[in-house]
Amino acid sequence: MNVLRKKEMDFLSGEIKLWKEQSIITQEQSENILALYEVKERNFRMILFIAGLVLLGLGGVSFIAAHWHELPKIFRVCVIAAGYLISLGTASFVRRRSQSDTGQAGTKGLSSYKSFLLLASLIFGTGIFLITRMYNYKLAWHSITGWWLVQILITAVIFREEWQLYLGQVFSFLYLISINAIDIFALEFANLSRVSLLEIFSPWNAFVLIIALWAVNYFIRDRLAFNANMLLTLLLIASRMSLAFGGTWTLIILVLAGAALSFVPKSHDAEIFGLLMLGLFGLLLTWGEFWSGEIFTGKIFGFEALNFWPVCTALIVAVLMLVNVFRGHSSIGILFCVLLAARYFFDHFFGYMPKAWGFSLTGVIFLIAGLFFGKIKDLLTRKK
Repeated sequence: MNVLRKKEMDFLSGEIKLWKEQSIITQEQSENILALYEVKERNFRMILFIAGLVLLGLGGVSFIAAHWHELPKIFRVCVIAAGYLISLGTASFVRRRSQSDTGQAGTKGLSSYKSFLLLASLIFGTGIFLITRMYNYKLAWHSITGWWLVQILITAVIFREEWQLYLGQVFSFLYLISINAIDIFALEFANLSRVSLLEIFSPWNAFVLIIALWAVNYFIRDRLAFNANMLLTLLLIASRMSLAFGGTWTLIILVLAGAALSFVPKSHDAEIFGLLMLGLFGLLLTWGEFWSGEIFTGKIFGFEALNFWPVCTALIVAVLMLVNVFRGHSSIGILFCVLLAARYFFDHFFGYMPKAWGFSLTGVIFLIAGLFFGKIKDLLTRKK
């Protein structure tokens, strides 16, 4: 049985309904076609499997940890290695079995396989920490994370597994912060200064890691991983650009570049890339703390410049996002519109009302946003 995402299944069901109405196929044929597919159950089932395995793993770890220091060091290493190899072997076994199965059994097997693979990677990382501590080998946190990342990315390539790449991207973000390659909030304080090209490309291993993530994404070709890679790349570029241009001008340049890219014709990836740039860095520019320099101080039309520029940025970003919603990029457009509204709500209103009212009103806002999002999606679907 073929597995489809819910969006793909809805599209297929709509097409089959149209074919039936036009007498292209019969009722029996439509039922036979739909019987060949099932909806890909991914989120809730995956969470349950991962939660179950993590809890099971924690139970085992707790049992061993109670007698950990009583065990010989070599035995401890063997326990860690065995846990990793058993999890990896089980993942491989379940994967082969799920590929030969059909129906719901295949879907369950696929979820189990992903869970065991994630468990193997988690054991590998915690094993590095435990082994270095056992033998009193002093290793910096970012060095341990770096070796962990190597294992995660190799596993992602071998198994063509997107969840491994997601895990690698999370740890990549933490790693880039730990080596000071990404320090986006330093943009608030960064001033225009002359720096050499070597300083911009330092530390070199940050760029090697970004290239490695793109290389792994090339093998896996997952849309969510692609977008996450773009965000990491943007954050690294912004942090490096701030050394040469200063924080404020760096954000302005990236926002303008994002706005231009979001309107590039016939290039879906470029449009998404531009929207992420526009939304992410435009959102930062709605805070006055990110505006510095003489040109952005004083008064404009009687308003304080540090209030005027952020509000102008928010309005421009909101308008451009709404334009892109009606151009077909509803998910990203509405997401950043909601984030802009939430940013001003929490900054200006949330602190001045009782917490019960504040949380209740926030819930209502998100419900309305969800309803609005659904209506826009339906409208755009009907247009297509």
